[in-house]
Amino acid sequence: MSRRGVVSVGREDHDPAPSRHVLLNAGALAEPAGPVRRPATQAAPSWGRVLVNTAKLAVVRQLGTADPRRPPASGSRRWPARRRWRLATLVLALAGAAVTVLWLSGGLAGTPSRPARVPAASSGRPSAAAGAQAQAAAWIAGEVSGNAIVACHPGMCAALQEHGVAAGRLMPLRSAAASVRGAGVLVTSPSADRQLAVRYAPALIASFGSGGNRVEVRAIEPGGAPAYRAALRADLAARRAAGSQLLRNSHIRFTVPGAAQLQAGEVDARLLATLAGLAAQYSFRVTAFGDTAPGAPVLFRQVAITGIGRGLAAALAMVRAQNPPYLPAQAAVVGQTGLSIEFAAPSPLGLLSPVLDADSHGPGGQRLSSGLGTDQMRGE
Repeated sequence: MSRRGVVSVGREDHDPAPSRHVLLNAGALAEPAGPVRRPATQAAPSWGRVLVNTAKLAVVRQLGTADPRRPPASGSRRWPARRRWRLATLVLALAGAAVTVLWLSGGLAGTPSRPARVPAASSGRPSAAAGAQAQAAAWIAGEVSGNAIVACHPGMCAALQEHGVAAGRLMPLRSAAASVRGAGVLVTSPSADRQLAVRYAPALIASFGSGGNRVEVRAIEPGGAPAYRAALRADLAARRAAGSQLLRNSHIRFTVPGAAQLQAGEVDARLLATLAGLAAQYSFRVTAFGDTAPGAPVLFRQVAITGIGRGLAAALAMVRAQNPPYLPAQAAVVGQTGLSIEFAAPSPLGLLSPVLDADSHGPGGQRLSSGLGTDQMRGE
């Protein structure tokens, strides 16, 4: 039957065409009372059936002369009965072997071979756990200091390597009793390494996902949770004092949100020291603090400043010439008079303690000095 519903009979029809009235009344023919029974199409015999029938005919042909009452045909040679039985047995054995081979290969009709298992097509969407791991790996590759050793489980370590983190920076945790000594960052989940995180990495610096798929990035404190809490309290007080001093510096202007963040101690100590060092030589405006981590109330590690003017290139060179931990991860010119400075995670504690000193020359008494002791910012 063709696509248009025209049936081709395959021969010329020499019967006269029906009359016009017959064609007009064809639609009025009564439908049969019962369902129309179509002749069943006979399926082609399978290869197994063909072999069996062939073997059967061969056996019958050879055994047919075994009847002693049937005289042999003229000119034919009579086979001994024992040889006929042996030949019949051989034919049956060969036929059985052929049927077995065809069945195993799926060549027998009605007994198809088992279809090969095809893996279910992937929807292209990663699971929630894999998505959280990928987000954490991308954030660590772009935000965590390149000198920090990252402790992680093998699966997370593999995700980090896929995002460009060198294998030499990874410390695989192959058991629950693994040590994190020497690492600076721990990547874990609350359910898997709760005790490990509480004991060695109390500082949450970022988190991704939720529930059982949550991935946490934590800063490791060698002294444990008690030492971290003591250092955090001291560093918070130092950051608040430094922020208040910067707000009184006549060479720096801040926005209202920026001033509130300084007073609350929410700005990274390295940024505070960098702003103090730049203010010793330039006047500028801080337009915004930024680059906080997702899922964790951590410090601002990025600042955007503008208004330096002709000294922009020298200011950028000064920032890039610092030694760690005051060397930023990124520093670039923005526009014609601005700079963007960003430090890597995690934010270190205790940097401002040697910086805060009494200075009678400052209008507010205690202030941030431009010299930072042994880790001083170097001016040009």
